[in-house]
Amino acid sequence: MRLRQVALAAHDLDGITDAFARAFGLKVAFNDPHIIHYGLKNAVLPAGTGFLEVVQPVKDDASAGRFLARRGGDAGYMVILQCADMAAERARAVALGVRVVDDLDNATYRAAHFHPADFGGVLVSFDQQKTAADFLEPYGDWMPAGDAWRACRTDEIADLASVTIAAADPDALARRWAELIGRPLDAADARRLPLDHGEVRFVAGASTSLAGVGLKARDPAAVLARARAAGLPVDGEAATIGGVRFAVTGA
Repeated sequence: MRLRQVALAAHDLDGITDAFARAFGLKVAFNDPHIIHYGLKNAVLPAGTGFLEVVQPVKDDASAGRFLARRGGDAGYMVILQCADMAAERARAVALGVRVVDDLDNATYRAAHFHPADFGGVLVSFDQQKTAADFLEPYGDWMPAGDAWRACRTDEIADLASVTIAAADPDALARRWAELIGRPLDAADARRLPLDHGEVRFVAGASTSLAGVGLKARDPAAVLARARAAGLPVDGEAATIGGVRFAVTGA
């Protein structure tokens, strides 16, 4: 399992992508025309070897629109995990009671989106890029980012390192995610779930949310200085964009 992409839901897609550009130096690589199927428009930005995505509802019945209404504003929306054998990973999760809400399968890509309630309140997807011989290849193919994303990479952000999930009972949710993902929790930290690349962390919160993202930067101080100059909230080693706290550490 590899942390490959994290999505935010927002009312103003351009405003969030502009914040990513000003703070992190990221560029939009792809706008997926097919995402209108979900009542959304989107933008995908390469962040080192991973991706940040922003989705904006454009139809009244979009589930992301209902999500934004429940959250009362922009928020972390989805965690996408790349795997070597999606069918096997999907089968294990389904056997544990997880409901599949969307199943994608074509010649180059396969993905399963799971009901957020079954992951404690977070939308999670297991994805397999069939054209990638090794799912851990740093800059391997990634259909959600289009064909030209490598040309849009920038030097400031080196990697997408982690996601942080807040929950009323973080220990129980950590155990559930470990079971569903089929990976053990860190023996030294029961709220840390290491993946083959990246990690998921769990912290206490009033309700379940995708609260944070960890980024590795070549010059964290410069990144945070740009975030401050852009008028973004900066707290310690993190800048908040779209309701999500982006912690920036050295590469």
